[in-house]
Amino acid sequence: MKIRKAIAAAALALVFGAGTVSAATSQPEAPNCGKFGLGYQGVVAGSFLQGVSGRYWFDNNVAGELNLFYGRASVEMGSSELGKGDLLLGTAKILYAPVVKTNSRFYVGVEGGLGSIDGNIGSSMSLPDTSVWTAEPLFGAEFNFTEFPELGVNFEVGYKWHHVNSDLGSNDLDINLDGTTVAFGAHYYF
Repeated sequence: MKIRKAIAAAALALVFGAGTVSAATSQPEAPNCGKFGLGYQGVVAGSFLQGVSGRYWFDNNVAGELNLFYGRASVEMGSSELGKGDLLLGTAKILYAPVVKTNSRFYVGVEGGLGSIDGNIGSSMSLPDTSVWTAEPLFGAEFNFTEFPELGVNFEVGYKWHHVNSDLGSNDLDINLDGTTVAFGAHYYF
């Protein structure tokens, strides 16, 4: 009798356990699969860059994103301009969402980018050819509203490496900027 109860308890545990496993492995269909999203992506902590962003979810779990950032800086002391410059940076991301819910995704990814800096020091000296590359592992989440599933709002946290190289003729100037970044974005999916 004890053996029958033990076998029955084990069988019930397997039946109920199998139900929870199959429920955990079947993910709900998240909004915007197979749709292109156009919007904004901005790095607000670590460096201040704002840009245009395009994101596409190939399926429930995998997405690609292209960003174009532009930034401008100027330095003045009193009424004298000490320098100014422009940064243009293009990046690409690959995202994988291991957790998908009805109105949200948690994702991990990598980002890489190339760009250039153009500027002047004072009123006469121009910056030489200056290139920038970036690399970043990241994680984040995208949320969709039930009433507006075509609108996706996201945040990301990562560790970004910036490498700036300036050709000074006989010498090269290399600058490495590394650190944590926090980004926010919003995309409208068509």
